[in-house]
Parts: sequence; structure tokens; C-alpha cells
Amino acid sequence: MRLFCLLLFGTHGFTQESIRPSYAGSLSSEARKAPQTSPNAFLKAGPVDFSASASVGLEYNDNIGLAENDRLSDLIVRPSIEIDSAWHVTTLNTLRFNIGIAYAAYTQHSSLDTRSILLDPGSQIAFDVYIGGVLKLTFHDRFAILQNPIDEPNLSNTARFDRFQNAAGVTALLDFNDLKVVLGYDHFNYSAFSSDFDFLDRREEQFSASTAVRLSDAVLVGLDGSAGIIKYRTGFNNDGTSWSAGPFVEATLSNYTTLRVTGGYQRMNFDQGALSGDTTNFGGWFGSATVAQRLNQFWSHSLSAGHEARLGLEVNFSEYSYARYLAQWQINPRLTASIDGFVENANESGSIAAQNSENSFRWGGGVTLAWRLGNKLTVDLGYNYVNKNSDLPLRDYYQNVGTFAVKYDF
Repeated sequence: MRLFCLLLFGTHGFTQESIRPSYAGSLSSEARKAPQTSPNAFLKAGPVDFSASASVGLEYNDNIGLAENDRLSDLIVRPSIEIDSAWHVTTLNTLRFNIGIAYAAYTQHSSLDTRSILLDPGSQIAFDVYIGGVLKLTFHDRFAILQNPIDEPNLSNTARFDRFQNAAGVTALLDFNDLKVVLGYDHFNYSAFSSDFDFLDRREEQFSASTAVRLSDAVLVGLDGSAGIIKYRTGFNNDGTSWSAGPFVEATLSNYTTLRVTGGYQRMNFDQGALSGDTTNFGGWFGSATVAQRLNQFWSHSLSAGHEARLGLEVNFSEYSYARYLAQWQINPRLTASIDGFVENANESGSIAAQNSENSFRWGGGVTLAWRLGNKLTVDLGYNYVNKNSDLPLRDYYQNVGTFAVKYDF
């Protein structure tokens, strides 16, 4: 239920897809993985494989506007469809197209209905080209249309946050067996659909690089680096540049436990003179650690924590710290329970326009029960809770969300 969960509970970080350390490290790690095939293809048209799923969900939300006072509730209908396809142009070169399309219809506040469609953050078109057995080039275009304001820690008193994101570029993987080098470039566009948030419209030139050396079957070490050039469309936020660099370690501690640790230095420099009035730059450490463990054939879980600077909303940047826990329990062959929890802290840089920058703390979690009725039909029942505390007046909130969804895999 990847698409439904992302649309319902938010993406927790995709909102501001700048070339920050955690994002650059994730891209490099993904590029080093072996290409995956889709074993669940329901249709084969010559060299093209297709897989698809459709779902209809009901969501009850007791605070759609993330408000401290005058809370509004609604029952929301969320239909969605997801299509994955792979065209095997040759035995090595593959064209992939993945798209998730969804819609949100509010039964009591129809003005909040999705303006066009929603696009899952996993939507993309990508073409893998292998050259000489050593070099793999991946040309890609990743795109998303999102609406849920819960994705942004520093947003309150907002019922919708429509925005379009697009990252088009190329990733190069040089594979020398125990030595792998990844180089990447993306042209990134961010555009808000509402005039209330058009001050966030921007473009970025994003660069990333990674070198990884396998010391043994269980240990991989390397260096990750990133750089970005940020240009805003309006004159409210400051243009700027960013870069980060640091080492990482990926280790298989046992047959059931894996670990990834990374850290280093991050710098964000901004111009001055924008309407936000923010004149601060950032220079400091970043770091993250993720441990994943399979306790037995029924229970697996992971814990991650990190700290980094991200682009702000009405300020230059926000220092963001987080911890997340995910667990999955296979109760029986047809019933699966998923549990998640998180805490996060966001401290904004200074701003004259906002009078006071915000320091906020959020925590929450949820549980989902997935019941497979057959080989293709799944029923989900879920609950999610988020609580925010802010040092600014009238920006605290809490939100309860209950969901019911039916999904069909073609």
C-alpha cells in the first residue's frame, strides 16, 4: 500500500526535496543497488511488463486545518491507482515508467477537494543505459503533486498545501566490483499551486557524488558529497548555495541486522536583501544512523535518527532533528500489522517578516492492519496521531486520523 500510505500520512521529508545530506546519501545508496525486476507483472506485451493496483480509501480526520482552536473535521474519500511498467529495450537497457494517481474528495468541505490530481512521490520515468560493462547511466524525471500540509513540520493553521515537484537529471554509476563511484545531477523545480505559498517557488541545480569501497562481504565504507544552487522566483526568500560532505559506513552485523551510519559537515550560504529579512547562514554538522533487524520470520523493525539543515518556509533554513521507528508483525499468512512512531524537532533561522522564528516539536505514530482476502484483494484499517508543540502562539495542534481502504492488485 505504498501509494495510499504516502498520500494519507504524508512523506515526512519529500516536501522540501533540496539536495540535503540525507537525500543525497539515499540517492547514492539506491544507485549502487542491483536493478530489480517486477515479479508481479499482470501483463506482458512483448518486452514490456506491466503491474498495477487500485484502491479506494475512507479517511476520517478530526483536524484538517492543523489548528489549535476552531478545529474542523471531515470524511475524505481517496481513490488511487498505481501503474508500474518496464520496457526491456535490450538485455541490459531498460526504460521504466512508474506513476501513482490519486484524488481526495472532502464530503463536508468540498473547497479542499484536489484541484487536479495527486501524483505519488514515487512517480518517475527512467532509462538505464549500460556502457562497456562498467558504466551505468540512468536518465530520469521524478515528479509529484502533493497536498497534505502535515508533511511540513513548521506549518500550522493550513488545510491544504498544494505543490508540484520535478527533478530531472542523470546518475552515473562506475562499478569496479569492490569500488563504486556515483555521480549525479538534477535540475529541480518546486511550484506551489496557491498564491499563499508562491514565495516558495524555486529552481535548484543539484549535484551529488559518492565513492564506496567494499572492505569485506559485510562492510562498505565511503564518502558522500552534495552541492546545490538555489534560485527563488519571487523576492521573498533569499537565493543561496549549499554543500555537504562526510563519510558513511554500511555494515551487515548479522544475517538479520544491517546498519548505516553517516555524518559530516554541511554549509548553507544565502544572499541578503530579500523580503524575509533573514540574514543568517548555516554551518554545522549533520548525521544519521539507521539499524534494521529481522527478529524472526514474523517480526522485523528498524530505527533511524538524524540531524541536518533544510530549506525553511519563510526563513533561510531550519535545523531538523528526528527519530523514527517502524515495525511489521506477520500475525498469520493473511494478517499483517504495521507500527510506526516518530519524534522531530525543527528550529527555524531568524526572520524579520515572521517577527519570531519558530521552534517546534512534533511526535506521533500509527498502526495499520492489512488483511489479505485473496491473492489480489487487501483490506487495510489504520489509525494515525500527530501532536505539535510550538513556541509561537496558536500554532500548537493535534490530529487524529482513522482510515479504511480496499486495494486490488491486478
